[in-house]
Amino acid sequence: MKNVICGSLLLATCSLGAHAEVFVDIGVNENKVDVNLTDGDPASYTNAKLGYHAGLGARRKASDNSDIGFRIEVDSIDGKNMLAVRAFDYRYKFNSDWAVSAFLGGARYNLATPAFGYYTGVGVAKLNIMPGWDLNFDLRYGNKVARDKLEPSDTSSTGYSDRPDVFYSIYSASLYLSYKFQ
Repeated sequence: MKNVICGSLLLATCSLGAHAEVFVDIGVNENKVDVNLTDGDPASYTNAKLGYHAGLGARRKASDNSDIGFRIEVDSIDGKNMLAVRAFDYRYKFNSDWAVSAFLGGARYNLATPAFGYYTGVGVAKLNIMPGWDLNFDLRYGNKVARDKLEPSDTSSTGYSDRPDVFYSIYSASLYLSYKFQ
């Protein structure tokens, strides 16, 4: 899996051309997970938790004020790892100091059995707080992150399981620094 991700990142970076900006992210996230075992039971929420956030991505200029790229992220969500890919990562720069972003992609949440789903979010960035460094704040959402019901604990409170999947909604806010390689 790691080889596929690294190879994909390398291939995508090369396809972005010579003017691609490669960057890394490091920071923290606060997260909460909504667990929905069945259609009949109400969803249960985990307590808000802090976790790490790390990312590696590339982008290139699409116009005078906008960039487009992709990013691979790893986060600790409710004490478990989540690997996410921002397949479409768009950033609009208002000026040399501020930018907003929006992204869409997919996520893999590492549970008893792996859960997969959509991943989206928006963010704001204070650009160049130091040469090469940006400060970012993102609101992120993992939608319908689903895994197969294979564990004994996957039954509802009534003991009846009306569907083959467990669904998770992941809510997260991240604060992180990005370093641009030049």
